[in-house]
Amino acid sequence: MTTREVRLTSLPHGSITAENFGVFDADMGRAESGQVRVRVRRLGVNAGLAGRIGGSATAYGPGIGVGDVPASDAIVEVIDSTDPAFRPGDLAVGKSPWRIESVLDSADLRAIPRPKSDDELTSYLTILGHVGFTAYTGLTQFGEVRSSDVVAISGAAGGVGSCAVQFAKARGATVIGIAGSAQKVALLTDVLGADRAINRHDGAVVDQLRHAAPGGIDLFYDNVGGEQLEAALEVLNPHGRVVICGAIGQPAGPANYRNLIYQELTMRGFTVTAHEEGRPAFEAEVGAWLREGVVQSVHTLYAGLDRIPDAFASMLSGGTTGRAIVTLD
Repeated sequence: MTTREVRLTSLPHGSITAENFGVFDADMGRAESGQVRVRVRRLGVNAGLAGRIGGSATAYGPGIGVGDVPASDAIVEVIDSTDPAFRPGDLAVGKSPWRIESVLDSADLRAIPRPKSDDELTSYLTILGHVGFTAYTGLTQFGEVRSSDVVAISGAAGGVGSCAVQFAKARGATVIGIAGSAQKVALLTDVLGADRAINRHDGAVVDQLRHAAPGGIDLFYDNVGGEQLEAALEVLNPHGRVVICGAIGQPAGPANYRNLIYQELTMRGFTVTAHEEGRPAFEAEVGAWLREGVVQSVHTLYAGLDRIPDAFASMLSGGTTGRAIVTLD
């Protein structure tokens, strides 16, 4: 049996582009004991994958070299199964290589109910998916978000950031989003409910953040690093908290890290895959918010396997809103 897949064909010199990838025919094995053969319905590309291209393994997966097929979170439909827990036609969420069909270990899949609409299906990769779980875990378990907090979020219009904005608001906090365009700033305030939002291209982020939060901030949820992290370390109140979710620009460490000492700040990084025990609470609370219309899915759709490289590169350069998702129906 054959399928089609996307492989890394060259290492990037500078920014990752769609030209670093190619689409190829590939042989696909049969499902063995404890495995299922699936067709990918939706694929959500991950910013964290960029750090593994030409690099080493992380908690999220192996290093990716030339000739390798990256993998991302996906909604899959079972075609054939050796596991009685899955039958043909069942839907599940798991990590899948960038290919149309794959053979996966059934233990790595979570069954999901058949949705009533395409939007409901997509939500399992956004607000109820990996990015939503990441935002929720960072805010609640490590950020310990409180209704009295002023929370600033970098990359606030991205996949994780757009969830973090909504979850912090749902918990009653005052939210300031940092984004990269006027359109994204408007999304944050007019659609997602952020109290204030700033465009990082409109001037020094530290000055804008001070203006947006004259009383300081209590919690900084960081998806970016660099200038935005340094700005937050200047504006955080004493005993403030920083949650490090990502560093999409692969920046150097903050030059003003001594503020952690002077302001008695707490900075904590995390990998969400190490905290699956929190998923039931996440699904219960966020599922209720979704049903009540308190939160919503934010995503940019691409259609077709050959658009995966475009979706990935555009996401990394800030060209997408919410999570970048590729449909393979």
